[in-house]
Amino acid sequence: MSHFNLKSLIFYGVAIGSVVVLFKVVTAYGESSLKASPPIDGRYRIDAKNLPGCLQAEALVLEIQQSGIYLNASLLPTNNAADSQTIVKEKPSMTGKFSEQKLSMSGAVSHLTSCQNQFLSLQGIVDGNTLTGQINLSSIPNAVNFTAQKEATAQKTEPKSH
Repeated sequence: MSHFNLKSLIFYGVAIGSVVVLFKVVTAYGESSLKASPPIDGRYRIDAKNLPGCLQAEALVLEIQQSGIYLNASLLPTNNAADSQTIVKEKPSMTGKFSEQKLSMSGAVSHLTSCQNQFLSLQGIVDGNTLTGQINLSSIPNAVNFTAQKEATAQKTEPKSH
């Protein structure tokens, strides 16, 4: 009784060869066609010249965290810089998506006392360190254009040990 039947060897050879070819085709497609979104997370200082309603009361920062195409963000007063990372991580007030340099987010404005619990939607285009777009607040009928500049991130240095 032979364990190496010719039909079995041909079957397993074709099966393994097919899997290898399929893997190579999928890998080549993925490397050429699938690209990760560029990182846009960080703090964006919003130019508050013509913001709607209660948003013009304070200088504002849009704190964005990114996971692939998904975004979490909070609109915060600039004087809240120390707590901004904690606020966005624990309880972001807006969620959205980022695709092909365009972002779209919406949520409640819960971290600004002058706009407490109003609904905000934001659409924009990221070009380098500049975010330009429109803000729409639930209490204002028309969207307002805005521009925001990304703030430079401070590098954290860890003490070297011997």
